[in-house]
Amino acid sequence: MLVDVDQIAELLLKLVKTYTPSGRESELHDVLSEIVEEFGYEERYVDGVGNFIASYGDGTPILLASHIDTVPGKLDAYFDGERVYGRGAVDAKGPLLSYILAGAIAREKVEGLKIYVAGLVREEVDGLGARHLIDSGFKANHILIGEPTNLGIAIAYRGSVTCRIMAKARGGHSSAPYIGESALDKILDFLMRVRGRYGGSSYDEITSAVTVLRAGDWPGNLPEEASAHLNIRFPKPHEPDELIAELKALSKNYDVELDIVDSTPPVEVSINSPIVRAMIRGCLRNGIKPRIVKKTGTSDMNLLAKITKSIAAFGPGDSKLAHTRSESINVKDLLKASEIIASALIELSRKSSH
Repeated sequence: MLVDVDQIAELLLKLVKTYTPSGRESELHDVLSEIVEEFGYEERYVDGVGNFIASYGDGTPILLASHIDTVPGKLDAYFDGERVYGRGAVDAKGPLLSYILAGAIAREKVEGLKIYVAGLVREEVDGLGARHLIDSGFKANHILIGEPTNLGIAIAYRGSVTCRIMAKARGGHSSAPYIGESALDKILDFLMRVRGRYGGSSYDEITSAVTVLRAGDWPGNLPEEASAHLNIRFPKPHEPDELIAELKALSKNYDVELDIVDSTPPVEVSINSPIVRAMIRGCLRNGIKPRIVKKTGTSDMNLLAKITKSIAAFGPGDSKLAHTRSESINVKDLLKASEIIASALIELSRKSSH
């Protein structure tokens, strides 16, 4: 099939111009339905939590999954002849479109495969879409996760624990803090202890970040209440329960309350898994030197690895632009990603027919 940069840019702009922060993903369903119909997918439906799923074929199931929610914050959406700009362009509507296109490119060349393309909900919040696929018994022998990896093949993501910290104190006047008691001081002392314990600066270390901090109602008063959100990231072999237990023990020492908002395990798969090998050869066939990468963040791969260990993340775009006001993606990279994925699907089809 023949597609060009302008055609794909126009389709991506349709996706990006539809504002879909977590919770509003349904506004994209009609646009996606039109696109997959145009590219020859035989079936499409929306499941019980709002995941959009299209498919064709019959045989070994392969899932190409990305997410259709974005972080909040509207951005102007436009195409400058090379890059599409706008919220979701790189995280992850560009990767999703590359998956839809890849399935369409491979459609006439694969046999014995059932190709699913899924736009999942709430990846940016709690992974509800991925969790629903698992809970509903969705089956797939191989899975690709659409994330911006700069055409690298991601075999690992760190785990994540997000918690809300709350503190109360009797307060007092700021002129005599040694007499009063500050809820903010309690939280700051706790956070400094956490930072000292989890102050890593690389993939292989445990890192911590304070993302929200609220306290105080008057410049001359010691805060009686304070709260913060804290995010901990960690690689294997660490697990969420281990980190949660340590955080709870620390919270008691500093007289703060801890509420776990989200908990996601780390994931790392073998470079020798079938999907990784197929993607390596797909890169080579399309003139791209294969790169195996490990990602510092988390994705739906962390969860969907429960379905199969033949899983990896791959997509066009620079992840450093995700969640920023400069979010954009090179359309030629999107097209190259789709060609690489299509090559991998064709290889898996040949293996399934033997």
